[in-house]
Amino acid sequence: MIPSDPDDEEENYGTPKDKLTELVEENKLRIKIFGMGGAGSNTIKRMVSRSFNSPYCEITFVAANTDASHLSKIGVKEKIVLGKQLTKGRGAGADPQVGNAAARESQTEIEKSLDRVKIAIIVTGLGGGTGTGSAPFLAMKAKERNAIVISIASLPLEGEGKKRMENAKKGLGELMQFSDSTILFENDRIRKYAPRELFSVALEFADSIMMSAIEGLIESVSKSATVNTELSDLEKILELGGLGIFGVGISDSSPDQRVIEACESALNSPFNSSDIGQAKGLLLSISGDSTLTVEERERAMKYMKDKVSPGANIIVRQETDDLYRAKVKIIFFATGIIPDGFEYKGSKDRNEIS
Repeated sequence: MIPSDPDDEEENYGTPKDKLTELVEENKLRIKIFGMGGAGSNTIKRMVSRSFNSPYCEITFVAANTDASHLSKIGVKEKIVLGKQLTKGRGAGADPQVGNAAARESQTEIEKSLDRVKIAIIVTGLGGGTGTGSAPFLAMKAKERNAIVISIASLPLEGEGKKRMENAKKGLGELMQFSDSTILFENDRIRKYAPRELFSVALEFADSIMMSAIEGLIESVSKSATVNTELSDLEKILELGGLGIFGVGISDSSPDQRVIEACESALNSPFNSSDIGQAKGLLLSISGDSTLTVEERERAMKYMKDKVSPGANIIVRQETDDLYRAKVKIIFFATGIIPDGFEYKGSKDRNEIS
């Protein structure tokens, strides 16, 4: 006689299996990635095809735009046409005030989309109308619901004009006011790293770097690890606000070189425009197979510690998985960087967009 599986039997004590499953589902980390405006929605469009699987997370995508025609081409289930009455689905005309007013008109839809979201990742291009005006409003609403808000924004090319850059910088200030951390990408760096590429190809290159940052962030907070990064740890390194820097690096060199090579690769992202030496918080994820040693972990910690501000709050996460096959992967998220000459209001003033 084949013995029955205890898991298949009705439980007569403790927490019933169906209740336990229900509890796990209720406590899943809900991450929502919002693409705001044309540039943000385009990034979301490319990201949807990527696989974000985690038993500990529920990850969904939202595209929001005032341009209904553009939005119809974005392959996500959840879409928000911002300001239907105001813009009639025709866009914001490069006016951030129109973008902001459109977001306010769609406040009910935005608030519904934020329901039960624990981490809101906002992706947008600054300088135009919709993204510049709507992203800070979304961030404000997310903070009202006590969500962690991480914004990933790009600045326009210098050749796009003074007015567009002025709009972008004003929008950046408002976005930082309501975000726990803002990762900034300067599109002018495209000219340095891909000067001979077609513009569309160069933008896709920039997009891929941005997507790597998002994937690394999700991985660093969602995967089970030997030393887990709890959500409270993430909150600790985000409490100072300001700008953030993200990096991902992989090395398959010899054990005496691979950790440092992976760290250097992570630090050398072509779009990191902020000074990591000013960072006051650091989340460091070290991944490798069973050959990853304690000494290597300590070496990576020391190397990255020396890169950030003295006294920075450093939290380390380690993952062991034989799928890495002698490779080492480093992911870091440095936070709390306040740009020189930048007026940052901080969390006490996160009440309203000026």
